[in-house]
Amino acid sequence: MILYFTYNDQPSGVYWSQVTDVVDHMQALDGQRIRLVALVSGRGYFATRRAIHAHAPSAWVLPMVPKMRFWRWNLVLLAWACCWSRPSGIIARGVFATWMAQRMRGLGLCRRVCFDGRGAYAAEWEEYRLIDDDALIAQCRPLEHGAIHHSDMRLAVSHALVDHWRERYGWKGEEYVVIPCALGTDHARTITQGLRTSSGAAVSDPAVRSEVVLVYSGSTAGWQSFELLKRLLVPLLEAQPRLRVLFLSKPDANNQALKTLFPGRVEVRWAKPADVAAILAGCDHGLMIREDTLTNRVASPTKFAEYLAAGLPVLISAHIGDFSTTVRANDLGLVWNEGTALPPLEPTGDARRARLRAYAADHLTKSAFDTAYRRILQALS
Repeated sequence: MILYFTYNDQPSGVYWSQVTDVVDHMQALDGQRIRLVALVSGRGYFATRRAIHAHAPSAWVLPMVPKMRFWRWNLVLLAWACCWSRPSGIIARGVFATWMAQRMRGLGLCRRVCFDGRGAYAAEWEEYRLIDDDALIAQCRPLEHGAIHHSDMRLAVSHALVDHWRERYGWKGEEYVVIPCALGTDHARTITQGLRTSSGAAVSDPAVRSEVVLVYSGSTAGWQSFELLKRLLVPLLEAQPRLRVLFLSKPDANNQALKTLFPGRVEVRWAKPADVAAILAGCDHGLMIREDTLTNRVASPTKFAEYLAAGLPVLISAHIGDFSTTVRANDLGLVWNEGTALPPLEPTGDARRARLRAYAADHLTKSAFDTAYRRILQALS
């Protein structure tokens, strides 16, 4: 038995792709039993538990101790889960979960721990203040140091993240695998089905329309760098009358202001995760524009694989994890440096869509990383 342990992660499309789909995939590789243990906020606990059970029926979903400054008290809940399941190892998502998992190893309740590193935690908290609490932010660096140095195996989402571990924390080991944020079940299905549009699509079939549709899928959180995105889009929309922009995001002050500035050419809508793949397939280019911060230099945005699976070339800013280099090396779109002009953007034809989908199928599905997943399982067995 191996536990996959998450702390204070709420259900979302990212959670399904990066957690529940991963648990299913790893379990299918060699029959190893893997159970998700999710400590979630007490607010809306029963709705959260239902949502997670819909994707992972065997998961143990427990209400975490209220207030994050008391996060260490959750050791009791994890110890209970370990006493019942007697796991050989724990895959822990993030630095807080890894600290708790390492305490279980110290108590003899598991033998090995894998740190699932989704990014540069201390840098992200310091750059974007995800929680406005100086005491908690100050804890991140030592927690990240301990997660890197004192785990038995490490999963990094980019080679850039491993370089960061070596440069900032002086880690010299080789016990790691790199698995970028790969496609979730819904988006992987679009490759084989060849989806173009659906009744829920926001734009018409690219083969029969004259507009060029740029799509931005995801939140507008701080690290998403909306001001930088705006500095790209405004000149593009002014110079290229055929361009339209679709935000698959919740309405906010930023995207609504752009919609007001370009009436009829900017659309904002929120879609269910299961509908996103089909909507993307009706667009022409995927937008992935972020400022040059340490958080973004080591990142592996989920939307990169999702755009390619939908057959969209990616318009990406420089210095996003390993992906900006990947775009250049494999002709997967355009890399934009602020202050440089882009060529006119054209509709994406069928042949190019097919090539981009094929790249996603070969390089960005979970099965493409079976060797790495097996290495984790072997390390924890």
